[in-house]
Amino acid sequence: MKTMTSAEKGLKAVQNRPFDYKVVSQPYMLPSDFPVDWLSNYVQGDNEITYLHFHNCLEIGYCLEGSGVFFVEDKILPYTQGDVSIIFPNQLHLAQSLKGKESRWHFCFIDPDALFSSDPMSSRFWDRVGTDTYPRFNNIVTPDDHAEVVWLTDHAMKELEKHRPGYESAVKGYIWTLLTLIGRQLLLQESGTAEAAAGGADRRAMQQISKALEYISQHYMEPVPIHRLAELCCLSVTHFRRIFHKCMGMAPLDYINNVRIQVAAALLCHSGSSILAISEEVGYATLSSFNRHFKRLMGEAPSQWRSKNR
Repeated sequence: MKTMTSAEKGLKAVQNRPFDYKVVSQPYMLPSDFPVDWLSNYVQGDNEITYLHFHNCLEIGYCLEGSGVFFVEDKILPYTQGDVSIIFPNQLHLAQSLKGKESRWHFCFIDPDALFSSDPMSSRFWDRVGTDTYPRFNNIVTPDDHAEVVWLTDHAMKELEKHRPGYESAVKGYIWTLLTLIGRQLLLQESGTAEAAAGGADRRAMQQISKALEYISQHYMEPVPIHRLAELCCLSVTHFRRIFHKCMGMAPLDYINNVRIQVAAALLCHSGSSILAISEEVGYATLSSFNRHFKRLMGEAPSQWRSKNR
């Protein structure tokens, strides 16, 4: 597997950016003895996305409160309290809270090569992962997806926050295990199915619908005509539907409903708004339509979901 320099990786990220956003580089200079930096209680607003940034290191975030979406390359991923974000070096990304809301995060920035430099076995393992596996990783990890990753992240963040004697060793231990689990998952994905490889390779098709994904993330609470999405992508409606289904595994309307319900689920957990108000906020004209879609996607009625997950 070809090894690229940090500058070459950054250039490739810029060339492959999903939307016509400004691209900002935010490098971190991490000391070799403790290659970890720390940003606590970062408040993420709901500002319109006008740029994406990338780092020369691995970024791990822990969502303390709030909900929103993470833009990572050509993916738009919902997040909520208790979720973990894993952003690999030189991946274009930015977060956005729900409209009118704020979310709060802890972030740490890590140089895996420096961290593993003292242990050749671990270093070789991380080298096997390779940058080609990054695009197929789901960058938002929930407690249901991988409880161990969330637990390790939470404890590493607490050590960084409390700064007690010996915290460096504790943080290294947590992160060492965390990166091993992430690397294992990446390798399992890489050796998994031909479909995953094909999906990662077909980046051009994803680029064709990227403006539609961007538009949906900003306007999901409004009526979203399919012909408008097709126009944004400079495609006929028929061609747009076909490419969208190929990339996303579902029809555009199903994807829109999916985004609405994910946002509604976050609001049910973290706001005191009534179910009717939430249904209207995410774009449903009637409560019955909202209830029907919510139960189909989440497996239970909104009231049941709220009582279990709040």
